[in-house]
Amino acid sequence: MTGSEVERIQKGRTTFPLLRSLVSARVLRVSGAFLLLLVIWQFLHSFVINPFLLPSPGTVASTLWKLLESGELLSDIAASMRRILIGYFMGCFIGIVLGLLMGRFLWINDVLSAPLELIRPLSPVAMLPLVLIWFGIEEFAKYFLVAYTATIVVLINTVAGVTSMPVIRERAAACLGASHLQTFLHIVLPSAIPYIVTGMRAALGLSFMAIVAAELIAAESGVGYLIMQSRMLLQVDQIFAGLITLSILGLLSDLIFRVTLARLARRYQLEVFNV
Repeated sequence: MTGSEVERIQKGRTTFPLLRSLVSARVLRVSGAFLLLLVIWQFLHSFVINPFLLPSPGTVASTLWKLLESGELLSDIAASMRRILIGYFMGCFIGIVLGLLMGRFLWINDVLSAPLELIRPLSPVAMLPLVLIWFGIEEFAKYFLVAYTATIVVLINTVAGVTSMPVIRERAAACLGASHLQTFLHIVLPSAIPYIVTGMRAALGLSFMAIVAAELIAAESGVGYLIMQSRMLLQVDQIFAGLITLSILGLLSDLIFRVTLARLARRYQLEVFNV
């Protein structure tokens, strides 16, 4: 065994215990925060808030299990995830394409920036009456609301990514004889990718917020539909079960996004922000 191999093994012996201790410390902090949240929830249920308005963690867990066992929640999850993913990818595609065009061509930016600033403050709930008039109660109306939410975020981040590129890079490429297409593919797009993926991650979280508004449109399934029906029937435990389900789905989707992004970044040597 060579000296370098011995040194590498010794370094690993000192590094991995430290890494394990850091991971363990983080797990303990997260677990402690979660436990503290449950304790506060139970305290509020028992001593502060009317138990009808704030069911106990045990009651919500029992309701959640019953909904899973009956299969009702699984079908609602499938319906909501279908609407979220279709609307999300529609929004990402539109946002990236328009963002790249606005970032590269000043006249397109001038034409679209004013309408964008006008509709940017409008939430999916505010758009709901207009969407009902335009598209009725079809599934496309739900896709549209989610896509609308995702498009704005991705578009703004894409424009920021393109316009933040140092001009000297583009000039250097032109001096080396690069065509407009080569400059775009090898200079502009790689510079914008960190901003694009940041916008895509933010849009993914907002898509879960938009689905509740989207499923107000005469839906017959979905987690948002479950929450709204539970509100009408004053089933507060089911409302909490639906909210927790959306939170878990959002966390899992974000985790999958970050893991996939990290693998793609390593494989294709992409420069991305630490999302």
